Amino acid sequence: MKILITGARSNIGFETGLRLAKLNHFVYFTVHHESELKTLEEKLRKKGITKNIKCFKMDITNEEDRKIITNLEIDCLINNAAIGIGGSLLDLPIAKLKENFEVNVFSTIRLTQIYAAHLFATKRPGKIIFMSSIAGLIPISFLGSYSATKASLITLATTLRRELRLITKDIKVKLIEPGIYNTGFNDVMIENKLNLKSTYFKDLENITLKQKKLFRLIGKNNLNSICEKIVEAVLDNSNHLIYRAPFSQVIMTKLYLLLFK
Repeated sequence: MKILITGARSNIGFETGLRLAKLNHFVYFTVHHESELKTLEEKLRKKGITKNIKCFKMDITNEEDRKIITNLEIDCLINNAAIGIGGSLLDLPIAKLKENFEVNVFSTIRLTQIYAAHLFATKRPGKIIFMSSIAGLIPISFLGSYSATKASLITLATTLRRELRLITKDIKVKLIEPGIYNTGFNDVMIENKLNLKSTYFKDLENITLKQKKLFRLIGKNNLNSICEKIVEAVLDNSNHLIYRAPFSQVIMTKLYLLLFK
């Protein structure tokens, strides 16, 4: 298979691409900035991955970059690129909220539209994978913007799957819902709130410290469980939709949905 991963510079995107390349699939690793390519290529060389890969810049918010996808043969698109913006919804500038949705939702859907149109035009089968989050199911205080973008992706991916099943059996949609992993991504979001001057929350430093401790306590340091789920989704040609990990947080999420939804 030929697979394109957006936001593949590090963490889940990189590790998933690494696993797929080791399984002899051709992987397009894409990054947000041109300056990140050298570091990415060096990381791959150190891992012994020099074949069946191509690295290039794809800023998913840029229409010209998005159109690159029409020049490639891609069997599976993994929509992994995302940003996290933290802060109370009472303090968060609307411009920041819009930025979060522009990257995580609008640009992701636009790239998906281009990919799907290309599949229909070339009469090729394909697979579309959306990276959501358990945060889209369990809203997290001071991470409302990020949680909302991931909740939107859950709804949009589920809707798209239903629409495509009325049109074709050749394009599959998969939804990945990772739990908390200690990659540093969540820490940045949690700390974002300290950059906002709040009239309402007087002890943001203490709130931030408690959140970071909680995330580190329940977060997983090893990415294997979620990367394995994504690889499973890539290779699975069934109509199964949702893939979640780690197991302990999946159980916690199910209990939350049972009790509070």
